[in-house]
Amino acid sequence: MDIIVCENVTKIYGYKTAKEHVALKDVNLKIAKGSFVLLMGPSGSGKSTLLSLIASLLRPTQGRVIVDGEVVSKLPDRFSADFRRQKIGFIFQKFNLLEDLSVQENVLVPLIVSDESIKVIEEKAKRAMQRFAIDHKALMPVRKLSGGEQQRCAIARALVNDPPIILADEPTANLDDALARQLIATLDELKKEGKTIVVATHDPRFLDLDVDALYEVKEGNVYSA
Repeated sequence: MDIIVCENVTKIYGYKTAKEHVALKDVNLKIAKGSFVLLMGPSGSGKSTLLSLIASLLRPTQGRVIVDGEVVSKLPDRFSADFRRQKIGFIFQKFNLLEDLSVQENVLVPLIVSDESIKVIEEKAKRAMQRFAIDHKALMPVRKLSGGEQQRCAIARALVNDPPIILADEPTANLDDALARQLIATLDELKKEGKTIVVATHDPRFLDLDVDALYEVKEGNVYSA
């Protein structure tokens, strides 16, 4: 079963302006449920744009993006946010943490609009922090953390809702070798738990994994490698 489908997807920034830039060109892509997929290519090739379209953070200029049977490329903004909370865990390259908030407060962010009790929400955050070994810094502002600790906080936040789909944008870019390999192993473990993992990267260490599909992204085109 395909959980992510891109149909003739084109994304043009600055459409019909003097600064028009074609980021993706007529992309057709199918990703099976429970698979581990790599999108590999240099910076600026379109990898991050493709992840953002899948997460409904951006809308395509042309074409459709379907996730778990829903056409997310046409969702109104308020429904896009609900979709991401329920379906997507997004690990950003630059973490996108709220630096003046504590680790625990950052991890709690995706749960803010939940109708669950405070006790349940806090327990979810605690489990996520424990899993990624950042619970001992729960009350510390994230600006005081090391790069590796910030990354673990970002991963805990991305996974606190136990989403079925994990999107990771250059997740090892800011980590040393030991932490990078630890993160890669964690993503592999999550795949074994049944998660669908899509990683945009140019890090060759990911090639050590037994991935289900590898795509090369080059100048806005996506090729099966």
